[in-house]
Amino acid sequence: MASDINKMTRLLKLVSMLRKNSFPNHTTLEKELRALDATGQFKISQKTIQRDVLYLQAEYNAPIDFDYHNNGYYLKDPDWRFEVPLLSDVEMQAITLGARLAETVMPKPISGEIQQAADMLASSNATGLDANAMLISLVAQGARIPIPPAIFKEVFEAWETRQGLSVTYVHGMTGKIVRYVIEPHVLSFYDGLWYVKAIVVSQDGEILPERTIRTLAVNRFRTAVIYPAPFAPDMRLIREVNEGTLFNFPTVKEVVLRFKGKAVPYARENHDASQIEEQSDGSLLVTVRNAIDFKIVNLVLNEGGDVTVISPPELAQKVIDQAKAVIQAQAQTVIQAQEKP
Repeated sequence: MASDINKMTRLLKLVSMLRKNSFPNHTTLEKELRALDATGQFKISQKTIQRDVLYLQAEYNAPIDFDYHNNGYYLKDPDWRFEVPLLSDVEMQAITLGARLAETVMPKPISGEIQQAADMLASSNATGLDANAMLISLVAQGARIPIPPAIFKEVFEAWETRQGLSVTYVHGMTGKIVRYVIEPHVLSFYDGLWYVKAIVVSQDGEILPERTIRTLAVNRFRTAVIYPAPFAPDMRLIREVNEGTLFNFPTVKEVVLRFKGKAVPYARENHDASQIEEQSDGSLLVTVRNAIDFKIVNLVLNEGGDVTVISPPELAQKVIDQAKAVIQAQAQTVIQAQEKP
């Protein structure tokens, strides 16, 4: 019986990754399964996933093919659904949104259980978001900056059904309100906030003459209404986000960090073992590829000396310059406070 459960969990996760255009292979699938169960019961080989693909093709007519460029499987027909047995009320509540939130706010094993249930829903033709209004509200309010549940519901349905979305959007830097019609190709939860990576069709009623791609924070939507104009998913945009480029931030090809003291557990929890090199003094050398430079700088400053940049030297200098600027600004603030009568 346990073997059957493991197989179904594996199939659900595989189909969920296919639906998310993650191009799963046996390595990435095993990594995702390990995140659900730290006991290590999910050990799969290349032959295992090949058998799973053949099983889905034979039993469920799954239109799965292999993409050699992305080294993983994908759905030739993105509208195909994995028809799974009827879900319980608890499982129906654990939709993909709830699982994504659980990754950040719920402890294990609860988050893992929710994620497994969510993969079942992501794999099937789950509909009826009105029945999950309580969970939609939980997800919308659980972000670092709360989102009105009615707005989040419209955004989610537009993304799920590949329909356009008409929104009023407040720009963070200027406070200017702009009316957009967008194609929401990617809905992503990043650093405690929800974002849409979209193609902007029109701005303030004017059709844009060139293809314009924007990453928009959902918490800045003041209104959101589905615009009945279907679109085909842009695989390039989806692939970019899967590869970690939700934003077009400056990146560093390879960064080596030293973690010591209280930062060691953080390194083990947030980096794959293949990135970590144990040191004789108990510290860790961690290699991060395609790292966003400002996030590395912020991490080093935040850890107060327990994380340092080993390479590249220009990034280490950026940390020093930033630290000097912080010290100077803080010292000036202290002096001004002391001079007040």
